Amino acid sequence: MNDERNNRLRTVIGGVFRSVALLCATGTLMQTFLVTLGFSASRIYLYTTFLQAANILTILLGSRWADRGNVMHRAAFTQIPVAVCMLCFLPICFRKDASLKTFVFVVAIGITMGIANALYTVCEYKAPYFLYRSDSFGGILAIGGVISSGISFGVGVLVSWLSTRYPYVDLMTVAFAISAAFFLIAAAITWFQKSLLKGENGDRWNLVAEKVPFSRIFRHESFLCVWPAHLLRGFAYGTLSVLAVVALDVGYSETVTAAITAVQSVAVLVGYLVFGLFSRFFSPRLPVFLGSVSIAILPLMLVGNQYVFLALCAFLIFGRTLVDVGVIALMIYPVPREHAGPYNAWRMVLHNLGSLLATAVATAIPTVALLWISVACGVASGFLFLLIPILRRTSPMKIGRSGKDESNYETIGE
Repeated sequence: MNDERNNRLRTVIGGVFRSVALLCATGTLMQTFLVTLGFSASRIYLYTTFLQAANILTILLGSRWADRGNVMHRAAFTQIPVAVCMLCFLPICFRKDASLKTFVFVVAIGITMGIANALYTVCEYKAPYFLYRSDSFGGILAIGGVISSGISFGVGVLVSWLSTRYPYVDLMTVAFAISAAFFLIAAAITWFQKSLLKGENGDRWNLVAEKVPFSRIFRHESFLCVWPAHLLRGFAYGTLSVLAVVALDVGYSETVTAAITAVQSVAVLVGYLVFGLFSRFFSPRLPVFLGSVSIAILPLMLVGNQYVFLALCAFLIFGRTLVDVGVIALMIYPVPREHAGPYNAWRMVLHNLGSLLATAVATAIPTVALLWISVACGVASGFLFLLIPILRRTSPMKIGRSGKDESNYETIGE
């Protein structure tokens, strides 16, 4: 197999290990774990806010982290601290208390994970420019997502079933250890990725000698016109990221919140499959728009029936998956390669700032108000991604039409 084919395979396999490991690092399993220990919903919102703040600050300070040296070696290195953090949760599992001292320790672990994951994110969004052709990217995302979500579904079903027979904290003791091992495996796979691009001096990674000033990046149409969409999308994402806390806050049991993981996995799997189908014929703008407007059903989660709640969770997460994968695939077209590291860092700053605002606001306003504000932000972001001129120009709705900016990829594979 050639280097590009090997890169695709490593991307999928490494991504699967990392995705499964992240189930314990963030999301429903972690939120349920903190609730089971005895932490209040307000403290969990505060914990999430601290993580997002650390993520934003790290991206601000490390936005050029991927612009020097071997991007994939840097991405591999950042996964090692997250593995160590997973092991740091084990003493908490054994102590099983919700004291202020324990909360401070949990926050410290979370902030460390947030810093490491932020640096990985900076590398992750620059890597595709080096590893494979642009027209391969959507398919790679879809294949990796389908496999990851299928495995995640199995994990969610297993944890939900085991939670009815064993204490949840004891289950997480095993899960944290497995997660640490998976992060290390993902780091090893990432390390061996190879660049397809070569500079004039034969260097496969350091292709851009000139450091692009932030002022030029911020004035580029891909940032100047699109930043509101990233911010609004982040607010909607922030609310959907704490569905387990919303469920517990309105009276559902831990078994229901554990089931969200399984439901989420099915929804993500279907979302990736649908995106893969769309990507063969249409611009990523279409699935991003459809996924964004699906958030309009969010207030129906207050109906009070656990089966309706889980069904709505599935639909909302399906829509969010279309948006998440679609935005990644979409932004690779208008953003020049030399802008990729800092641009995507600042894009994620805006996204995480929106999420931070959502979780921060959640501690101060009623749940109903939070849901309606999230609906407005999600729908507005969908229309922006659909209609912004530079996105329409560089990513026409029908695949195969001219107008896509190929300058980012003209040397790849040569």
